[in-house]
Amino acid sequence: MISLSACMKGSKLQYFLVGFSLICSAHSMATPHAPLVKTAQVSPWHDGIQGHLSCQVSVPLEYTVASESQAKLNYLVSAGSYVKAGDLLAQQDGFYLRQSLNAMRYELIQHKANLSYHEQEYQRLITLDKDHVSASAVNEHALSLELAKHSVAATLNSISTVEKQISALKHYAPADGEVTQLHSNLGSFVARGDAILSFTASNDKELHCELPLTQFRVDQDIAQAVQFFFQSETLKLKRHAQSVNQRHQTQSVWFHVPQKHALPIGKLINVHWQSQRSKLAKLPVQAVIFERDKAYVWRVNKQYLVEKVVVEVMQNQAHDFVVQSPLQVGEQVVVLGQSNLANGTKVRLSPAPTLLAQGE
Repeated sequence: MISLSACMKGSKLQYFLVGFSLICSAHSMATPHAPLVKTAQVSPWHDGIQGHLSCQVSVPLEYTVASESQAKLNYLVSAGSYVKAGDLLAQQDGFYLRQSLNAMRYELIQHKANLSYHEQEYQRLITLDKDHVSASAVNEHALSLELAKHSVAATLNSISTVEKQISALKHYAPADGEVTQLHSNLGSFVARGDAILSFTASNDKELHCELPLTQFRVDQDIAQAVQFFFQSETLKLKRHAQSVNQRHQTQSVWFHVPQKHALPIGKLINVHWQSQRSKLAKLPVQAVIFERDKAYVWRVNKQYLVEKVVVEVMQNQAHDFVVQSPLQVGEQVVVLGQSNLANGTKVRLSPAPTLLAQGE
């Protein structure tokens, strides 16, 4: 027969075992397994950032040849004509201008004769005794003399204007180039100030490129970090715009065209660019997480704790991103299992290449 004390001892043991089991169960529920993640190493990248741009051959200015007087157009080169500096582009008829000039010269003779008469008459009056001539008569002749002087000056000015218009009836090419467009027809009367043709000089060509702001910081990169090449020849910067194309979010730059290349205006060419920057590394695309206007990765340290690190994606290489960041070569970044991670989270690394389910 079992004693009462033995029963009591057995009951206490059962209570202890049940309590210990509950405590272990509660502790197990409160401390789940660390998330299981897959990682990859940060790879070195020493080739800088490089790519290609489609640029266009252009010219900084286009000339407009305009009429300086209303005259008939009796000579005009064809659109598309290539001409040398000094070649005749257009000529207007000067008959009516020359007729006006002749009339003005006759008018000038009359005004000079009138001036001579008033000058002699004025000099005669001022020498007479005041008893024989009134002050008003002297003043009247003084006024006539002054008006005669102004008439001569005005006629000389008109003659100078017409002579300038006659000299401008022939329009010459200001430089070697091409007639790009005709604005008037042969035989038409072209009014003063109206355009006759447009002309593009070919001796000041430049390359116009649009740099996307997602890849370039124009003020810094153009002056320091980035080099541009055309057929392995370094391009020299000519100027760059301060404003941004609002629609395409690009910024314009212009380069000198190397003299040895005979590139037609309007031609699209491929320009290679390369940028040497510090702190570049290569990461698998799966490691980079984009959030609004920033990108980041989860770095795993030697204690298996994760840390969010902001990176700047510099180039997309299909399966990898070239980034600029404080990451060091050989460090581990999470490529699978990033959900629900936070700074300081302890993780487990899986060497297996298969798809993992985190939070087992």
